[in-house]
Amino acid sequence: MCGIAGVVWQDPERPAERAVVAPMVAAIAHRGPDGEGIELLGPAALGHRRLSIIDLSEDGHQPMSNEDGTVWVVLNGEIYNFGELRSELEARGHRFRSRTDTEVLVHLYEEVGSALVERLRGMFAFAIWDTKTQKLLLARDRAGQKPLHYRVDPDALRFASEPAALLADPSAPAPSFDPSALHYYLHYGYVPSPHSAFSGVRKLPPAHVLEWSPGETPRLKRYWEPSFSPQSRVRLDEAIEEGAEILDEAVRLRTVSDVPLGAFLSGGIDSGLIVSSLAGLLPEPVRTFTIGFDEAQFDERSEARSVADLYGTKHVERVVAADAQDLLPLLVQRYGEPFADSSAIPTYRVAGVAREQVTVALSGDGGDELFAGYLRHAANSTVGIWKAAPGGVRSGVRSLVSLLPQGSSAPRSPLRYLHRFVEIAEQPVVERNGQMSFFFQSAVLAGLYRPEFAERVADVDPLGPYRDVFHGARATRDEESVLWADFAMYLPDDILTKVDIASMAHGLETRAPFLDHHLIEWAMRLPYSYKRTLTEGKHILRRLARRRLPPELVQAPKRGFSVPINAWFRGPLLPLFRETVLAPDARCREIFDQRAIEGLLEAHLQRRHGWHHGLWAVLWLELWMRWALAPQPVLSR
Repeated sequence: MCGIAGVVWQDPERPAERAVVAPMVAAIAHRGPDGEGIELLGPAALGHRRLSIIDLSEDGHQPMSNEDGTVWVVLNGEIYNFGELRSELEARGHRFRSRTDTEVLVHLYEEVGSALVERLRGMFAFAIWDTKTQKLLLARDRAGQKPLHYRVDPDALRFASEPAALLADPSAPAPSFDPSALHYYLHYGYVPSPHSAFSGVRKLPPAHVLEWSPGETPRLKRYWEPSFSPQSRVRLDEAIEEGAEILDEAVRLRTVSDVPLGAFLSGGIDSGLIVSSLAGLLPEPVRTFTIGFDEAQFDERSEARSVADLYGTKHVERVVAADAQDLLPLLVQRYGEPFADSSAIPTYRVAGVAREQVTVALSGDGGDELFAGYLRHAANSTVGIWKAAPGGVRSGVRSLVSLLPQGSSAPRSPLRYLHRFVEIAEQPVVERNGQMSFFFQSAVLAGLYRPEFAERVADVDPLGPYRDVFHGARATRDEESVLWADFAMYLPDDILTKVDIASMAHGLETRAPFLDHHLIEWAMRLPYSYKRTLTEGKHILRRLARRRLPPELVQAPKRGFSVPINAWFRGPLLPLFRETVLAPDARCREIFDQRAIEGLLEAHLQRRHGWHHGLWAVLWLELWMRWALAPQPVLSR
């Protein structure tokens, strides 16, 4: 687990410069506190920051090459099947200098070229420079656990683990923001891949490789596309047994480490199941880490403690203080893009707590996306009932719901989802599901935008990214396409981005067993009824959890990793919002009508409407613009 960066000049005769790549590597030093490496290879410069996990010796230093120095690699991530691949390669005559998983990549590339990604079982973002063919290969893992940003300019192709590294390159163009990307951000709460908030910068999508040679156009290719068919015909009880074996194997693969290892433990069944597997694999008690809140409705410490007690873990708990105003400026820099998921706060805190004792932590990420665990999946299960109801009944329900408050501070507020559901339940499936998790609806944003900015995004369809992913699903029913959209869009661009940035900010490696691609492919082929019933999400996981976890945890309602920003915007966050977003020199005045934003804040303070998620998105955007952009940013189309 590390950070990578590099520059390859378009002119193959122009030699790489250390002065260009060194600042990029320095900007991601937090991702790899154990060492730095830079290699100049003709027109290419590869940079690396190392977090030592496997083979702690100097033999694991990156950039790393093959025997004759013609193929070089920088890797961020872990290749879990590297031992088996190494044995194959040694049998074919390849010689290894280290015990690392990284070295497998250069030798496997020698054998099969860019097809090496199809043989890898792991999480990764890497760059390979072939000095013979003058070709660059960029690759990202199937689920998108590891990030990779790049930009192609007339002078060079640049890449890095985080946008901050691209900004640090003194030879790069001055930054400007992409209005379309910010329009997407204000709808989704994140900028969906392959878009980026910065004009000219792209994100390599999950399960893709990019091949490029100086002077040519980059060639982007998807290398993995799982299918929901053919459907498995195994009985539910047999599927539970299969799932337990597959999950345990995925966890076992992720215990390979030369440094201390533990697990995040929330009040949900996903992390609880990971801990149950770990407890049967490790010779010593599992180290587990939980974050809680003073506000009872957000606090899951008691549920997490029940799992810790059951499995005798070495358990650590911390309470998150209402100090978002102090932490936000740092998070804005680490994320490098606007990011409105407020659970970035507790995720950052729990990663810091874990890093005090371990260097590797397992997480339960992926369970909701694979097994239909969100409230929007429940809405899909009930929309048929809603449409079958007489028009008069539906009209009466809408009238009744309109009288109910929307300002609930509760995480995953059923009232908020109920309001949204009755508004959009009769829309087509793409529109309904795409809008279900919007931070701002388009009609609201139309009233917030300045006319100049509204004109720039007038032709941008906010549902475009969701629609493209939804229709790209290899599925047989709409519910499966919804799952694929969550897996291929929300998971990598929100959940996994959040975990990667939060953990790497502390030099902590996180591993997600649910995202083992063997487990993913198995889960997708299960009948949808095994994942979601009319009344229960993650049905098969809950059945397994009843065998392994305390009953009170299995039966507890889903709360997610939510934070009480509703209350914080009436308390500690209010001065920061007024001093930045509402300041005369606010950068987001280029986007928003100031009086409209003041109206949102006033409605929230008077509890007429719960605008806390939208206010958080606007606050983060303002802080990002102050950090990332030149004094006079240029709007680009």
